[in-house]
Amino acid sequence: MSLFRRRRKVPGAGSDAGTPQAGPAGGSEDAVGPEDAGGPEDAASGETVDRRRRYIVVSAGMLSFVGGGLLLLSVFSFWWTSQPSFCNRCHVMNEYVAAWERSPHKDANCETCHTAPGFFGFVGGKIAGLQVVANFVRGDFTDDSFNAAVPNASCLRCHEDILEGTYTSPETGVTVSHAHIMDNGGKCMNCHSTVAHLETVPIGSATYPTMDTCMKCHNGDLAPTDCAICHREGPPGPVPPTETEDETAGGGG
Repeated sequence: MSLFRRRRKVPGAGSDAGTPQAGPAGGSEDAVGPEDAGGPEDAASGETVDRRRRYIVVSAGMLSFVGGGLLLLSVFSFWWTSQPSFCNRCHVMNEYVAAWERSPHKDANCETCHTAPGFFGFVGGKIAGLQVVANFVRGDFTDDSFNAAVPNASCLRCHEDILEGTYTSPETGVTVSHAHIMDNGGKCMNCHSTVAHLETVPIGSATYPTMDTCMKCHNGDLAPTDCAICHREGPPGPVPPTETEDETAGGGG
């Protein structure tokens, strides 16, 4: 009877629930197997993380590509819309661009003169330019929202040295202080509105540095009328002949 019982316990399927059973390698069932190291749920979670990572990388790459493209397009559009060739696409601007090409300002683009310096001046000029483009597309050339006036600050981008000292005209001998004129509210366009577009500037807007222009302020009320303030030298006379010229003339006689 004892031998029979001993043989029943040896195969190992004992009836005690708390007795661990040996595994294939002789270990107990509580030992960690390959399935317990990472189950199906852990594998699925890892694949989800990898997918999210790839999605983020691809999305960031696409956003960078699109953003870079938009940046390059914006830079190109800002440059292109600042060129006279862009303005010349509108037929009403053809004569102004043709005159500009013959003017002393042919090396300055439209934006240099017609927008105020600084970021906000640039943005404001572009907004006004978009309005002009919209009018062109609609065929409406009567809108006068675009102001072609040139502020002093734009002129001083290139002509800041004009504020130093005085300037004497070689044609008339008149001496003026541009700094004094500007300090008292004078505008460059009051005298020089035709310098970039020459004869195409409308007669009512064309201004030149003439006595009539000066007398608008030098009228005895705003400014004195003393001629010696500006006429410090008389108009230049004929250039006297040099000694060599005299000798040549005498020898020929």
